[in-house]
Amino acid sequence: MSKLALLGGTPIRKEPIPWVNTMGAEETEAVLKVMESGSLSAFYGRAGSGFFGGNKVREIEDSFAKKFGSKFAISVNSATTALHAAIAACEIGPGDEVLVTPYTMVATASAVLMNNAVPVFVDIDPDTFNLNPFEMEKWITPRTKAVIVTNLFGLPADLPEILRIANKHNLYVIEDNAQAPGATINGKFASTFGHLGIFSLNYHKVIHSGEGGIIVTDDEDLARRCQLVRNHGEMVVDDVNDWETVVLGNNYRMTELHAAIGIEQLKKLDGFLVKRRALADIITNKLAQIPGIKGVTTPEGYEHSYYVYPIVFESEIWGISRQVFTDALKAEGFPVYGGYQKPIYMLPMYQHKKVYNQTTIPFSLIDNPIQKYERGICPVVEELYDNKFISADICREPFTAADIDDFCAAILKIWEERDQLYDHQKDSVSFS
Repeated sequence: MSKLALLGGTPIRKEPIPWVNTMGAEETEAVLKVMESGSLSAFYGRAGSGFFGGNKVREIEDSFAKKFGSKFAISVNSATTALHAAIAACEIGPGDEVLVTPYTMVATASAVLMNNAVPVFVDIDPDTFNLNPFEMEKWITPRTKAVIVTNLFGLPADLPEILRIANKHNLYVIEDNAQAPGATINGKFASTFGHLGIFSLNYHKVIHSGEGGIIVTDDEDLARRCQLVRNHGEMVVDDVNDWETVVLGNNYRMTELHAAIGIEQLKKLDGFLVKRRALADIITNKLAQIPGIKGVTTPEGYEHSYYVYPIVFESEIWGISRQVFTDALKAEGFPVYGGYQKPIYMLPMYQHKKVYNQTTIPFSLIDNPIQKYERGICPVVEELYDNKFISADICREPFTAADIDDFCAAILKIWEERDQLYDHQKDSVSFS
């Protein structure tokens, strides 16, 4: 019998897991060159060559377009602003609805509200955690203009089926691909199935430049409108008579410094993914031997990029709650997190329908809304968030195969000694 660390035993991993800097000499040299040039940003908020930014901004856009096989790439200062620009480029606004997964970072839905449209939430597939295309049509109305698909945790959604349904209803498809750079379906990159794809260069993504975002598209008109949103488009349209699209712009411009870092990080993407996938394969194979723990489900023909490793915990098999299990695993030296994001529609902003000060706009712009944001509209998401889902950030540097062996050994140790936790759980419940 081995005493669990949560109850005073010796943890399997004694040293904390460090965060590793993925920046190297290449990024440092690239930044120094920009600094020495003195041109930290070359954008100009009027028509002309400066409208498109400086050399490094154009280079990162060319690099992303070539890497992912898109005709156009538009850099911005975050994935959130990329989403906002993409929705604006699709000319979505007041009175419109956009289908969105409720299990994603809040910006995916907030970007809809920023354009004064209304998110309508579609439940997810319990195996892939992505928007379930077979739940889409019951939420489509004449007001529906687009669907935003999040390729969550690094796994592409069922994009072929989502596109089939979207085409049937004449909807734009926007891929939030922030967590899945390099993921594929039958060799085709996620981010390139829809009308627009979004990448994140936020500091905790697979590749990053601190902050930043990229939009890819094959549609020249959409690309132009994204560029207008990025850089004070109303001024540019006034300068150039043949650009008649009315666009309210902003300053979403990427700096030369961030672009320089992102260029070097993109070169490293494939190498990062090889390591992440190798570690994930070890986990998947080992978790298959432990009851009540379900690892990654990757559909045939799909390739995952493992932003994090998702786990489903079956408390009825273990006889303990997810909270007790995650507490025990953290005590063994492996921080994991239960629930991921609360279903977005359960946040106060949606429950009270207050976005702009105390007004109910844009919700009040729609008569007889199809969705009331009440508990029960997305039962799969709610069950995962409340009871089953666990996120493990372990498919990255500095983890090694030996560390993954220890991680799985810790889960097995808790399984084999789980009866030690029964009294602990009762005491926790009584105390609470």
